Amino acid sequence: MIGGTSSHRAMKSSRSLFLAASLSVCACVPAVPARPSATSAADSVEAMRLFETNIGAIHTRNREKYLSTYIHGPTLARNGPTGMQLGYEGWAARRDTTWPDTLIARNLTVVPITPGVVYGTYCYTVTQHDTTTSGVSERLFVKTPEGWRIAMTSAFGLPPGAQAQCK
Repeated sequence: MIGGTSSHRAMKSSRSLFLAASLSVCACVPAVPARPSATSAADSVEAMRLFETNIGAIHTRNREKYLSTYIHGPTLARNGPTGMQLGYEGWAARRDTTWPDTLIARNLTVVPITPGVVYGTYCYTVTQHDTTTSGVSERLFVKTPEGWRIAMTSAFGLPPGAQAQCK
């Protein structure tokens, strides 16, 4: 089939939209110096700390800690195969009482974008109710007056039967 399944096309479309939005934001941001600055190194450390807290809260099923890592406002962006959604108030994770049976998060990586903004990604394998899926998840960390928070989260699972190829 040319172009893949409709869910595959929707995932590609969502990723394209996210990429276009990210490039638009980056075009307005001053270029990152060739050498990492002390600020970008410190930002990376703080973002990684929050990243690990976020994943750790999933492992320990600590909803309060998990939700505290996110921006609590209308600009929280959540993206996946079904498309982007905005806002903290309507987010199902605030009410959901389920947790994955297991979550394996590998290759947590952060990249400073500009002072106060850090991109993060990781590869995941998650099992819930006897179903195991793998994919890539992303976060955008921003420094706020309240401290570092996640402003964007995404997860894109691999098509059924596809082998995990995360590096």
